[in-house]
This record gives sequence, structure tokens and C-alpha cells, in this order.
Amino acid sequence: MKFKSKLAILFAITAFVSCKKEEPTPVSPTITFVEAKLSNDKLSSVIKFDFIDGDGDLGLKQEENIGEQKFNVFVDYYEKRNGLWVLKSPIVNWKPDITLPLGGFFDTTIVNARFPFIENELDRALQGEIKIVLLYNKLSLDSTSTADTIKYDLYIKDRAFHKSNIITTSYIIVD
Repeated sequence: MKFKSKLAILFAITAFVSCKKEEPTPVSPTITFVEAKLSNDKLSSVIKFDFIDGDGDLGLKQEENIGEQKFNVFVDYYEKRNGLWVLKSPIVNWKPDITLPLGGFFDTTIVNARFPFIENELDRALQGEIKIVLLYNKLSLDSTSTADTIKYDLYIKDRAFHKSNIITTSYIIVD
């Protein structure tokens, strides 16, 4: 009987030690850069990144478009000028208009973006790849500009406003 008891205890200890707890997926999203390139028409950039979200609440519904839910991809846009990276977002350009007292106005373009709601009825962790199209300042990259390369820093927020890590794209050469 002693032998069987010792064997049962040994088996229980072995089973307990060999059981490994699964690491929980973090609630905040995590993103990993995949690819950055100019679009075929060279009017925008196409950015791909992988994501994992532990609580599975990514994306915005169509009607969620004000306040903190206006965007869920937050972007800093940079141009390389004379060897230095210069933050250029939001993009501000002068728009001539002779009908206005000053002869024009400043037009501000926000680079932030949004991706749609991802249906997840079971509230499980989500993972996948997102492709977004971002503007770049084509107007500032004229013949007098010294910028020929751009890049983006970006992060995402889920529906509970958990912020992901920040990723930096590869350099994008513009013509």
C-alpha cells in the first residue's frame, strides 16, 4: 500500500510540475511593422502591420466618428530634409485664393486614420494584418524641396482606448 501511495504522490507532483500556465495575451494591442510603400498612383502610402489584441475589441463602427473615436490609427509623418528627419504632421499647406482678404488660407490635413470594426462576438483575442492608406505631403515635395524620403511612426487604440506600442515604418523614397 505504501508503494501505491508513493507512486500516486509522485505522479501528482510530476503532473503538477509539467503543467504550464499559458501566458495571457495582453489586453492592450501590440503591433508589428510589415511593409511600407508608395501607392501605385504615388499619391499616398500603403502601410501594412500585424496586430494582436488580447480583449478583441478593435476597430470603429461607421457611426463612431466623433471625439476620441474619430480615429484609431494615430500617425506622425516625417520628411527627411538635408539629412534630418522633420515632423510634418499635421500637414499644413498654403492654399491661394484671391477672393479672400489675405489671398489664401492655410489648409491642415490630419494624417491619422481609422480601420473598421472587427466583429468578435466571442470576445476572444484577435490577431491579423491591417493595411492602411496614408497621405503624405505631395505638395511640399516639389522641385524646390530637399525632401526625397518619408517615414511614419504610428500606434493604434482599441475600443477601450488601450494604446498599442509605437512602430516606425521603413523609409519610403518619393519621386
